[in-house]
Amino acid sequence: MDVGSNTIHLLVATLEPEGLTQRLHAVEMVNLGAAVARQGELGAELISHTAALVAAMVALARQQHAESIGLVGTEAIRNAPDSQALVEQVKSLSGETLRVLTGEAEARLSYLGATAFKISSGQPATVADVGGGSTEVVQGLGTRPRSGTSLKLGSDQLLGAVQASDPLTSRQQVHAAARVSMILEAVPRSGDPGLLLATGGTASNLPVVLGKRAAATEAAVLGLRPEVGDAWTVLARDEVERCKDLAMNRPSSELASETGLSPKRARLMAGGILILLGLLDRYRAEELTVTERGLRDGVVLALAAARNRSAPAAG
Repeated sequence: MDVGSNTIHLLVATLEPEGLTQRLHAVEMVNLGAAVARQGELGAELISHTAALVAAMVALARQQHAESIGLVGTEAIRNAPDSQALVEQVKSLSGETLRVLTGEAEARLSYLGATAFKISSGQPATVADVGGGSTEVVQGLGTRPRSGTSLKLGSDQLLGAVQASDPLTSRQQVHAAARVSMILEAVPRSGDPGLLLATGGTASNLPVVLGKRAAATEAAVLGLRPEVGDAWTVLARDEVERCKDLAMNRPSSELASETGLSPKRARLMAGGILILLGLLDRYRAEELTVTERGLRDGVVLALAAARNRSAPAAG
């Protein structure tokens, strides 16, 4: 389970030799990042609400007979001075430990999850995980990350930084794009970036904006659903540019109505797309492979590896 700046995602899956199968997914919007940005902390009410949602999702995983459960928290929880209260409430309600990831650990798990079972051992790849409060960028070979960085640049964070209206004005778009370009200067560009992969809520919903697949339903009532869509979708740069036009030049309510995205997700698409276009510029790339695989897959694979290490040797 991934407790992020905008959402809580649960993935229940079975590890097979060919990959993670029988994938079931649940998602809830929580807006932790906005709360921390607005008031400097999560606050008691949001902590209680989030802990209850996490506990309910843990119960769903147990109903599916999950043998191992891993809970991770990302940027908003890293930044919140009262995050320990959330960790304690989650433990009390669910019996599970919420691990607050460092930016580096988040980046490496995202890289592992995005590339596992998909690319050859010697193939160079760059994985960008664009979240609500941060972006992790990692370069590696095959499924082995080599170098990476975590940036305080996310879809929600960017819109807040430019005090974005809905839709963004031309001035706000220019300001936001310039901010993205400046922050991405910290991303190393040495060597061959190889396959450029993007994961996270914005990336995985680009095919929805383009009408290539239907939006996944964000539950008003908690429930697990089979994951939809292909694991990977290759988009040309002009398709990402088209997403920008569709997401930024009209109210987000229109985008939500036309695509089936939730109003909150539709609103965040503008900021995330600007970050993805900035990454294409940074790497001088003409196509982007977007995937629904990423951090949660990496957590599942790490759990499986830990179980294998602790299992008694045969014989």
